[in-house]
Amino acid sequence: MAQRSEYADRVLDLARKEADLVGHRYLGPEHLILGILRDGGSGASRALEAHGVDLAAARAALGRLADRGVVPRPRPSDAGLLGALGVDLEAIRQTTEQTFGGKAMGWAIREATRARRGGVGRVPRTPLVDPPMLIGQVLVRAGEQARALSAEVIGPELLLLGVVTDIRTPWPRCMNNRWRRQLHASVGLPEGYRGTAGPLLGALGVDLDELDAALLAELRAGVL
Repeated sequence: MAQRSEYADRVLDLARKEADLVGHRYLGPEHLILGILRDGGSGASRALEAHGVDLAAARAALGRLADRGVVPRPRPSDAGLLGALGVDLEAIRQTTEQTFGGKAMGWAIREATRARRGGVGRVPRTPLVDPPMLIGQVLVRAGEQARALSAEVIGPELLLLGVVTDIRTPWPRCMNNRWRRQLHASVGLPEGYRGTAGPLLGALGVDLDELDAALLAELRAGVL
């Protein structure tokens, strides 16, 4: 089974930063596209740039989708709000881990966010918890593409190929359960959210067939 490369993990980290930049409390496929463009050094970013897409244009297009209510409107992040009050969230995290250890920190977060007995209830969260990764389906698709291409690692190109494949493949009906709906509502997403990569690429005028072909060309040119 192919594993994500360090390069892919770096792109994911940049995607988280892009989500945080607009105060989105989740990580979706749309942020992954921004992360790829922000990195700017992969075959995936070259494939997007060949369609005239750059980071500024993608950010602007995501902003227009927010105006239409497709994704949440920009808002300050938890870290930003607490920072304005003089609270350094990262310093608190590091101090807590140094004092009590990483396992104790993980236990405390699980206790603070686990579902309570007697019903599903709301989806609790705290500023110390990383935003939910709503790209599980994309990662599955990327893994499928890696197996089909006999790739040993999953880099940015396969991540973006996973995004394209996911746009074309509807999510299973079982993914639209009560807990998921409540999770989406807790981070400000509209009902029925299934990722906004499709509308984002459509707003940018990207042809999925051409993007697919460009990514495969990058992979066959030596990325694999």
